[in-house]
Amino acid sequence: MAAAMSLLVMPLRIQSQDSQSSRNKTVWDGVFSEDQASRGRASYNASCASCHGADLTSYKGALKGQKFMDHWREDALESLYSNIKKSMPRNAPGTLETATYLDIIAYILQQNGFPVGVSDLSPGNLKSIQVTGKNGTESLPIGALVQVYGCIRENRANAWTLAGATKAFRTRNPDRSSDADLKQAQADMLGDANYPLVDAAFYHPERYKDQISEVKGFLVADPRDGISVTSLASLSTPCP
Repeated sequence: MAAAMSLLVMPLRIQSQDSQSSRNKTVWDGVFSEDQASRGRASYNASCASCHGADLTSYKGALKGQKFMDHWREDALESLYSNIKKSMPRNAPGTLETATYLDIIAYILQQNGFPVGVSDLSPGNLKSIQVTGKNGTESLPIGALVQVYGCIRENRANAWTLAGATKAFRTRNPDRSSDADLKQAQADMLGDANYPLVDAAFYHPERYKDQISEVKGFLVADPRDGISVTSLASLSTPCP
């Protein structure tokens, strides 16, 4: 398995975390079987343990505990599956059978304390299973790569803000969405959040002033609820 969990390009999503989670199962609903986790343990030991350790705690604990949760919570299992398939085994990524990758994910979930169910995890339900904490969805951690829609506004200090914005949700793609995906975004998908935009000048926010736009970037602690911008794109719709 690759030592680092690389970023994965994901398709555009316009639903908020809350609307997504209301329709989806979570990893607390018993989404894998005992037999699948047992098979996954054998496959993990054969293909992953040399990098991540027999107890999943090597390489900075990327597969177990708080770091695992901070990296994957508030996202679908499909992201975890795609990342592992893309990067593992380290010297031959993508070479295992689909069922083997799913077995390994089942084992990882089991080792992170998620409950066993009666059916195997399957490719068809990866998109609909969310990784959450035991108490449900939470605010995303600082450092998470997010995607947000809102109005580009300039404030009195000549700084830029995404105002009237949707709640930030996970993305694995730091770059601007495609024109086709931007056209599919709903121009009225606005909310009441406000995000100070950090390092936005490189992306010329003045070009999108008072327009509904897509912003991607990393959540930062200073300023509070700020986004360090990695891409900015207008939906070509004036702000209300």
